[in-house]
Amino acid sequence: MSIIENIKKRTSVRTYAGEPLSENDKNRIIQFINNLSQPLGGKARIELVSRKSVDDKAVKLGTYGVISGANDYLLLIYEDGVLAQENAGYMFEEVVLYCTSLGLGTCWLGGTFNRDDFKDNVQMSDKEKLPIVSPVGYPKEKRSFLDRMMRSAAKSEKRKNFEEIFFSNDFHTPLTQDTAGEYFTPLEMVRLAPSASNSQPWRVILQENKLHFYDSLSNRFSFNDLGIALCHFKETCNELNIDGKFEILEEQNIPNFQKMRYTISWLSD
Repeated sequence: MSIIENIKKRTSVRTYAGEPLSENDKNRIIQFINNLSQPLGGKARIELVSRKSVDDKAVKLGTYGVISGANDYLLLIYEDGVLAQENAGYMFEEVVLYCTSLGLGTCWLGGTFNRDDFKDNVQMSDKEKLPIVSPVGYPKEKRSFLDRMMRSAAKSEKRKNFEEIFFSNDFHTPLTQDTAGEYFTPLEMVRLAPSASNSQPWRVILQENKLHFYDSLSNRFSFNDLGIALCHFKETCNELNIDGKFEILEEQNIPNFQKMRYTISWLSD
């Protein structure tokens, strides 16, 4: 399955069938995680933990009732640094999309899980942080009532219009499908990216052969959200054979907008 198909297929799943991951699926996920690089630099890692420990004892992994029927979880762990949270978010979304390709459900959790429970089941240094976890498993055919309510409250299926978040040369000129050219599909995959409370905190300006990515800092997870968006963008470019690279430019060389924090640019080869 292509990255574009995975992005379109992925949805937040909070209701699971109750079965633990098969050894085959578990091994495939671990192998994928072990082959990840640090796409934006930094020190991030992802761990897979289970409600049952190696000695078959039950492990407490609390999600305040938000998740039901899940036995296995992905944990995102990182150390502070330049683009550390964006890098971590990028990596975690890579794993989420891979799990989607296996037919597994996932759901980004930032505030609705008991950090102490999860920290007790993974080794962490004093420098490391655990901002995000996700259940991973086999979705139940029918969503729970709470799951349906949370999706409705978050307006999970709704996204801003293309022209509201992508711009041409400055923040006053909306980008259109025609003016986006070969970048329309990568940017459309950015538009579909998940974000905390579905806030879509990122904005992008296309300027000649460069795209500048900004963060509205609208919530405490917006750095991770931008990492998800960067993942969707670059992985889609890779699939479509659009060459380029990410680079942080001097701020005097990019459009300025006081309500947005410039993060990084994509330079076309």
